[in-house]
Amino acid sequence: MDRRRFAGWSLKTGIIAAIASAVPGVLTLKGRAKVAAGARVAPGDHLVFALGENAGQPVTEGSFSQNEAVLAYPANKSDDHNNLAIVCKLDPAELAAPTDIAGTDHGIVAYSAICTHLGCTVRFSEEPMDQAPFPHIHCPCHGGMFDPQHGARVLGGPPPRPLPQLPIKLDEKGEVVVTGPFSGPIGVQA
Repeated sequence: MDRRRFAGWSLKTGIIAAIASAVPGVLTLKGRAKVAAGARVAPGDHLVFALGENAGQPVTEGSFSQNEAVLAYPANKSDDHNNLAIVCKLDPAELAAPTDIAGTDHGIVAYSAICTHLGCTVRFSEEPMDQAPFPHIHCPCHGGMFDPQHGARVLGGPPPRPLPQLPIKLDEKGEVVVTGPFSGPIGVQA
C-alpha cells in the first residue's frame, strides 16, 4: 500500500471513529434534556435529602434543628440539578420581607441551591463571618452571600440577584411538601 492510499484510509477511519464516539454522548445529552424537562419541581412534591446517610428519605420538621439547613430534591426528580433546594430551619419570628412568609412553615424556608452568579451549589453557614451575620447562605466558588431570613437577598459578592424561593408547607406527617414553583429563574441568567 502506498502512502497516499494509507493516508486516505487513515483519514476515513479517523472520521468514522470520531462520529461513532460522538453518537453515545449526543444520545445521552438528548435523553437528559428530555428527563430534565419533564422532571421539574411541582406542587405536591415531597422534598427528600440529596446527600448523606438519609439520601432519598423525606425531609421532615424533626430532621434538623433551628439554624441548620439541608440540601434536598423533590422525590424521584434528582436528575435535574435545577431542582436542588437548600431547606433552612430558622426562627419564624426572624423571617421578614422579601421572604414569602406564606411559602414557609414553622420557620422552614426553601430556596434554590444554585447560585445566581455562576451556578455553583450554595451552602448554609455554620459560623458567623465578618461580612455576614449568622445565619447566612454562601457560595464557596466566588464568595457570594445570601440572607435566608430576608428572601435570600444578596449580602455580598458577585451574585446579581437573590436565590429564588421555593414555597413549601408541612403535611400531616411533618414532611416538607412543595406548594408552588420557584419564585424566579434558577441559577445563571443571560
